[in-house]
Amino acid sequence: MGHQVKRTGYRPNRVPQVLNWIQQKSKSEERAMVSEDMIPFIVEHQELKLIGIPCISLNDMGGKYQHAKEALLSSTKHLPSVKNPSLQFGIWPQAPSQQQSDLHAYILCVEVGSFDEIPEWYFKTTLPPQRCVVVSNKNGDFDAASSAVDQYIHEQGLQVDANDRKYIICERYNYEGEGFARYSLPIQSADSSQ
Repeated sequence: MGHQVKRTGYRPNRVPQVLNWIQQKSKSEERAMVSEDMIPFIVEHQELKLIGIPCISLNDMGGKYQHAKEALLSSTKHLPSVKNPSLQFGIWPQAPSQQQSDLHAYILCVEVGSFDEIPEWYFKTTLPPQRCVVVSNKNGDFDAASSAVDQYIHEQGLQVDANDRKYIICERYNYEGEGFARYSLPIQSADSSQ
């Protein structure tokens, strides 16, 4: 049998340090993908191709939302172009009918890479690139998150507007992350008076 060489002075103490650094880096990257509760931040979306299920009328909107959520979670996992069935966007059309409770529309959507092979019964739209203020709220408190969004916009002197967009993102649900997050209208610019 061969000789074993005794290594004097060799200590692998750098290996555990490197492993700890790698683990910490990976944990911080995971945290960066999930927003902190009630802390405003700006998100930038490139063009978004969305498919979804409309919920019409404010009457029993909670029940309609639950049906749309379950339908998207169960059906879109079978569609290869869906990017992440657990990340859903709530969008509103920009239309006068939104002021009428019986005609109010909310569309729960998921992002797709392409509309190819998407069943015809899904709602389909493409949203242009946009930057928005976003606040997550682990309890799903729409009003608290909306207030935090509005306060941040005011403090930062941002101008937000739907302009001529047909649809705007009002919220996002990340079922593998922060849960509910409220969106502002798209950011147009900083306030020039400041």
